[in-house]
Amino acid sequence: MHRFVLEAIPTPEESREVARKAIIILKDFVADENLLHDMDLVLTEGCSNVARHAYDKVKKCNRLELTIKIQPGEQIIFEIADWGKGLCSKSIDFSMPSPEAVGGRGMFIMSELMDSFELIKENSKNIIKLTRKLKEDQWRKK
Repeated sequence: MHRFVLEAIPTPEESREVARKAIIILKDFVADENLLHDMDLVLTEGCSNVARHAYDKVKKCNRLELTIKIQPGEQIIFEIADWGKGLCSKSIDFSMPSPEAVGGRGMFIMSELMDSFELIKENSKNIIKLTRKLKEDQWRKK
């Protein structure tokens, strides 16, 4: 297994940069450009959610951490973590919002493009764990 950890201050610009860096790492393992695009979208949504929602305006932005676990021939796992207020899984709506809605598409997009979506609370750490199984032809041949 390969493991990479990227950290940033959770601002919109930095969260996008973390997603970009992750895709550069993933290009060494993933051959499927469409899948890389989907993963870029998922990571951009997940990291930007931390920037927008995890920390109160009063409390200065703290930290965004993205862990990438690559199990060649099997799956890729993303863990997007923050130490802010966290998400309540009972209040999350994973359905597609109406066309008139201003926001709320991120959770729907992440849940649709990945095989599994979990919310984990470890002490003061909040983690969105996203897993995607890859087909044999989606892996880069080494």
